Amino acid sequence: MTQSQPEISPYDTGARCEPKLWQPNSEAVAEVMHSGEAGDTGNVDFTNGENGTVVTVHVSRSNDGMYTVHLMPMCNDDQIRVELHREKDLAIIEPGTSRPV
Repeated sequence: MTQSQPEISPYDTGARCEPKLWQPNSEAVAEVMHSGEAGDTGNVDFTNGENGTVVTVHVSRSNDGMYTVHLMPMCNDDQIRVELHREKDLAIIEPGTSRPV
């Protein structure tokens, strides 16, 4: 009988950053939750193979009903590309091509 090799995931190879719930510390999270403010609740860190945070992300809904994906890069700005996968096409935002608001 051959021993099966454990399957290597994209997280193991570094092809995909691993999601980790963002928690600066339990006291800060509890304070935000008790205050009723959104604050940092719901942030997710995506880490690289060295366990360094690449980007922190959360999604919110505005009063107009629009959803906004918030990306907070923790690496050089020129290392982040955003791809919006839609049903019929793909929109890509390259570094340096976004418009400031």
